[in-house]
Amino acid sequence: MRRKAVIRFIGTLTFFAVSSLQGQGEQEKIHSFYGRPLIGILASQIDGDQASGYNKFGYQLGMATGYRLSGDKKLDAIEMQFGIVQRGSRRAFDPLTMVNAFHIKARQIEVQLAGIRNLSAGRLGRFDLLGGFRFTRLLKIEESEGYNPGIASDFAQNGLILQFAVGSRVTQVLDLRLNWDYSIMSALSQNASHNLFYPTGVYHNGVGLTALIRFDN
Repeated sequence: MRRKAVIRFIGTLTFFAVSSLQGQGEQEKIHSFYGRPLIGILASQIDGDQASGYNKFGYQLGMATGYRLSGDKKLDAIEMQFGIVQRGSRRAFDPLTMVNAFHIKARQIEVQLAGIRNLSAGRLGRFDLLGGFRFTRLLKIEESEGYNPGIASDFAQNGLILQFAVGSRVTQVLDLRLNWDYSIMSALSQNASHNLFYPTGVYHNGVGLTALIRFDN
């Protein structure tokens, strides 16, 4: 079932990419749509699992589509992203407490809805400030480097993440964004939230760099 979901997702992604990129050889205009493929790296951890440091590296692969608003609005654009994201956490073995080591890898579909504000920073150029929410659907979770009984089955299928980003256009065809995100709700299921192993809840926490490919000037 999960394999079929991934195939459907890739098909949907391809459809929107082709639809959004058609006819985008013109200069940016207000009240117009845009579409940009994106790829990113993510350094993440899961707060609450006694792991510290952004020492789990993952990826983000997807598509950003948006609608440009007029210049007199508080927001310059409304953007939606959808993609496949891998995030997780790594914890080393602690010889003092004898706490098990583990390496969690969570692969999920994430859909983001965000607002973008374009600001001028003088000689530094123009920057995009982005803020929004990411709705997540867990596809698969794996663990390695040790075993903590039931840890994979404790995670919830759906989640909600708050994200902020700052970005800039670095070339004619490339935008770069520095992202930070944090779970609004625990990544655990309701039953697992009462588990003694998770007394403070478990939350995704990530910092990443995303590249968006422009097909418009």
